Amino acid sequence: LTWESIAALKVPTLLMTGDADLWIPPALLYQVSGKFPDGEVTIVRDAGHAIQWERPVIFNAHVLDFIGRRGKR
Repeated sequence: LTWESIAALKVPTLLMTGDADLWIPPALLYQVSGKFPDGEVTIVRDAGHAIQWERPVIFNAHVLDFIGRRGKR
């Protein structure tokens, strides 16, 4: 995986992290998101790195919303 391969992506990409994530904190995720041609950032409050386990209802809501808005039909 390289920055060049990421820059060549042709699909919308959801980038999500928790506001308490120590592995990929929000500031770093915003920097990384600039490498995705069609990336969208979501920061989940009161969550760390494992949002899908820590806040599954909120995680699923964000994913389903993203797919609903950006998914190919």
